[in-house]
Amino acid sequence: MFKKTFAAIAVAGLLVLGGAGAASADYTPDPPTVVVSDTTPAVGQTITITFNNLNVPFVRITVTPGQGVTLASLVHAAGSGGVEKQVVDGSASVQFTASQTGTYVVTAVDGEGNVVATQTLTVGTAAAGGGSAQLPATGGEVPGAFIWLGVGAIGLGGIAVAAAVARRRAAANR
Repeated sequence: MFKKTFAAIAVAGLLVLGGAGAASADYTPDPPTVVVSDTTPAVGQTITITFNNLNVPFVRITVTPGQGVTLASLVHAAGSGGVEKQVVDGSASVQFTASQTGTYVVTAVDGEGNVVATQTLTVGTAAAGGGSAQLPATGGEVPGAFIWLGVGAIGLGGIAVAAAVARRRAAANR
């Protein structure tokens, strides 16, 4: 009896101490990368900046210095100093247009204020004869909420006009 008990304890000990353990590996996601359609654009030239390998739901993209720069967004046009972009499939893009020469740093920041990625751009003068006299395109996307807000305002306006016409007809028929 003693031999069987000792054998069972020995086998159990070997399994616990010498058995195969679960494999573990540290997961390290790929670091964020930045793809720019042209790292040395000319004044008035619109380029696309794409931040890849992002593992956050959204990023705020800012430009330093911000004078003379247009990012494609209604948010920036309103003067907030940056563009908030939703990250889709690990990427977020923005259009960049500078109206004056200089060096600009484009920065993507997560919701907690941590810098995710940066890109430096050097904007030079437009080539002779290659420039355009028109305003730079701002492009961008209009959020669905703004569209529905406009549709709702038009609908309410139509109801108000119909009510006013109905009141005048009712007053004229008295």
